Amino acid sequence: MLSISLLALAGVAAATIITTDRSVAVNQTFDYIIVGGGLSGITVANKLSGEGYSVLIIEAGPDAQDVPAVLNAEERGNLNGYCNWQYPAFDESGSQLSWSIDSGVGDDIDRASLGANGSFASDGRHASEGLPQVWFRPTKAELDTLQALGNPGWNWDTLEPYIDAIERFTPPDEVQISQGAAYDPSVHGYNGPVNVSFPTPMRIPQAQKLYKKAVPIIFPGLTVGNDLSSRTSTVSASTSWTIWYNPETQKNTRSSAAYGLLYASGQQRDTLTVLAEHAVAKVLFKSDRDLTASGVQFGNASDGVLFEAYASKEIILAAGSLATAPILERSGIGSSSILNKAGVKTLVDLPGVGRNLNDQPGTGTSALVADSFQNDTSIVDGRNLFAPIISLANTDQLFGTSNSWQISNDLLRDLNSRANALVKAGAAVNAAGARAVIAAATNLIVSNKLPVVEFVGESYPSVFTAVFWPLMPLSRGYIHINTSNPFATPVITPRLLSDSFDQKVAVAVARKSRDAFTSAPFQQYVADAYLDPSDVGPNATDAQYLDWYRQTSYGASHWIGSTSMLPREWGGVVDSHLRVYGTKRLRVVDAGILPFQLTTHSMSALYATSQRAADLILDDA
Repeated sequence: MLSISLLALAGVAAATIITTDRSVAVNQTFDYIIVGGGLSGITVANKLSGEGYSVLIIEAGPDAQDVPAVLNAEERGNLNGYCNWQYPAFDESGSQLSWSIDSGVGDDIDRASLGANGSFASDGRHASEGLPQVWFRPTKAELDTLQALGNPGWNWDTLEPYIDAIERFTPPDEVQISQGAAYDPSVHGYNGPVNVSFPTPMRIPQAQKLYKKAVPIIFPGLTVGNDLSSRTSTVSASTSWTIWYNPETQKNTRSSAAYGLLYASGQQRDTLTVLAEHAVAKVLFKSDRDLTASGVQFGNASDGVLFEAYASKEIILAAGSLATAPILERSGIGSSSILNKAGVKTLVDLPGVGRNLNDQPGTGTSALVADSFQNDTSIVDGRNLFAPIISLANTDQLFGTSNSWQISNDLLRDLNSRANALVKAGAAVNAAGARAVIAAATNLIVSNKLPVVEFVGESYPSVFTAVFWPLMPLSRGYIHINTSNPFATPVITPRLLSDSFDQKVAVAVARKSRDAFTSAPFQQYVADAYLDPSDVGPNATDAQYLDWYRQTSYGASHWIGSTSMLPREWGGVVDSHLRVYGTKRLRVVDAGILPFQLTTHSMSALYATSQRAADLILDDA
C-alpha cells in the first residue's frame, strides 16, 4: 500500500510518493535512480525532479518524518539506536574492536533514514547526546584545495554560493543575545529551505561564560569571536544549528534535507518517488563489455528477494562513505584482488574503491560540579542538548609556538614515509596519490594554520563535559566487502589514531580539557576536575593518555574518502564531474568523494557539493 507524503494529502497538487511498496519500482524505468536518501541523495533528487525528470530514490532506512525523537531536536537522546546500522569495526589483524560505527541519523554522515538526516550523530557516550545539527562553514583554503588536487571547478568561488542558497538563517533576538548568542550577518544565507538558528531559549548562559573565560587560557592566542562561520575567529560563545523554534509546540524543531527539500509542501512533485526500507545490492550495466549503467538490483534483507529497476539517464550513488564503496565492489568495480576473494567478477579494476577512508576520532572528559551549583540551571541543565561553546584551535594554540614549529617541520619532512606507510597498510593505492592527499592536508595545517582540533564545552546534570577530536587527521583506513552477499555488512578497518601526528593532537587536547576544569574560571564551580577518566590523573604520562584515548574514542560520524574525487592514477574513484572511472552514466555524489577532512561539521559543505553535483548532472542531461 502506498504511503504518500502527508503534505500531499493536505491538498498539494503534485504529490511526492514515499512508500515501502516495492511495486512502484520493480521493473519500472525512471530518468534517474538515486541510491540513498540522506542529505546528498535528497538534495540531488530535489534539483533533478524540479527540472521535470522522473527520479527514484531507494533508501535502506525507514521514513522517519513523524518520529518525535527525530523531529524534536532536544529529544535526540531518545533515539536509542533508531535508524543506526551500528557496523562492527575491525583492527588490522581482523579482530573486532570494542566500539561500533555509527551509520544512522545525521546529515553530517550523509547516510540516514528519511527524515532522520539533519543531525550530528556519533556512536556512544557524549556526542550522540550533545551535538545535534551543528552549522558552520568550511574555510576558503580547504575548498580551494579540492581544486588543487586535480578537480577543476571545485573551489570556494563555485561552492560558497550553494551554501548561501541552502540556508535560511534567523538572527538571534535580544533575549538570545543576552544569553550568549552572537553572529556575523555577512556569513549567512537568508532565503534557503534549510532553517538555521539558535535554540530557544539559550541554555546554561553561565556555563558559556565560564568556557569563554577558560578557553583562551588553555589555548594561548585563541580569540573569542561571534560566529564560527566567519572563520576569522577560532571560538564562538555558541553556534547556530539547523533548527527552528515552533511556537505552537514550544520546541526546537529539526530542519534537514528531508524536512526542507522532501516533506515541505512547496517541494511536492509527481516526478519524485521514494522507496524506503530497501537496499541496493549492485549497479546493473548493459553488458560486461559495455559498462553503461542501466539500473540497480535491490531488495529487503527481511526476505532476501532481489528485484530490478532501470534508469534511462543515470545511476547516482548517494549512500555515503560506508555504503557506496561496498555497492561499487558488489557491482564489480574495485580492486580485482579484493573482488576475487569476495567471489565478485571484476568489471573495472579500480583499486581506490574503499581506500582513504577516514573520520575524526573523538572522546571526552568530565568534571564534577560542586554541590552548591548542581541545582543552578544557568550552569547545568538536564534538557541541554546544545553545546554552549565550540572552539577550533590550530597547532600554535594547541602545542605552543615553539613546539608547533618543530611539529610542522616534522610533518613536512615525513610526507614520503607517511605515504609509503599508508600504501603498506592498504589505506592508499600508491605513494604518489597518498603523498598528494597528505601533502594537501599538511599544507592546510602548516601554511594556512587551519585548526587541527575541535573542543566542545558542554554541561549536564552534575557534570561539565569537554568533547574533542582531531579535525585534520592524517590516519587513513579502508572498507571492503568480503562476500557477494548483498545484505552482509562490510569489513571496516578505520585505523583511527594510527598516525603519530594524530596521536600528538589527541594527547594534547585531552590534557587541555583537564586544564580547562582546573583553570581559575572553573575553580569554585568544580569539585573534582578528574571525575572521568578517574584513572588518568594529574600526573598521567602521555602514554597513559594515548592508551585511554584509544580505548574510549569513536568516530565523529564524519566518514569521508572511500570514493575519493582524485585523478585515477592517484587512486581516485570519480573524476571532477563525479563520474566513476571506467563506466558511463554512473556517478557518486556523497561524502565519500571528499579526499581529506574539513575543519567544520560537514553538513554545510555537503549541501554545497550535492547542489554542484546536481548541476553537473543537469549539464549532461
